[in-house]
Amino acid sequence: MNSTIHLITRLLLTYCLLWGTFIHTYPQNRNADPGSTYPTPDRLFHIARSLNRNLVCYNANQTNGKLDTKEPINVYWLNREKEPGKTNGLSFIQKKMAYGYKVVSQTEQTCTITLTAYPERELTVCWEKDHFVCHIKINDRQAILQSLYVKASPNNPLHVEYVELQGITADTGVPVTERISK
Repeated sequence: MNSTIHLITRLLLTYCLLWGTFIHTYPQNRNADPGSTYPTPDRLFHIARSLNRNLVCYNANQTNGKLDTKEPINVYWLNREKEPGKTNGLSFIQKKMAYGYKVVSQTEQTCTITLTAYPERELTVCWEKDHFVCHIKINDRQAILQSLYVKASPNNPLHVEYVELQGITADTGVPVTERISK
């Protein structure tokens, strides 16, 4: 549990310190609903935070229907407040300290990773039916990860009250969540 809280604290600290620096902006879908998460066919999951409505998105990075061997996942910020629909790349420091990932193993259709800020739990990206999904254990059940929600303390944005994993069970498609707190 302490490692999860440490992970989220690192994510929030990096966000607070680095949001305005080292970021390049490029337009995506300006006409989409600003309340939307702007899902894409390649979206594996996203991280939402209580600090604002912006998201950190994780997409399968593919070439000709196969995972890119150099960078299997594209991670970026999705703006949902000031310029809804615009995306921003991560800075080098954001990748290395908080929102990046490490490849544990990889083939053309499967990739096992750990998140930089929380290397204790593995995520497996694989092809299912007609798109890539991200498998992880949620409440001791094999699930397809859809999102993580980070609840920060309103009085101290560096203090995380809890993190919630949200997904659907891999066998039945039933929603499943796991709340991790101190």
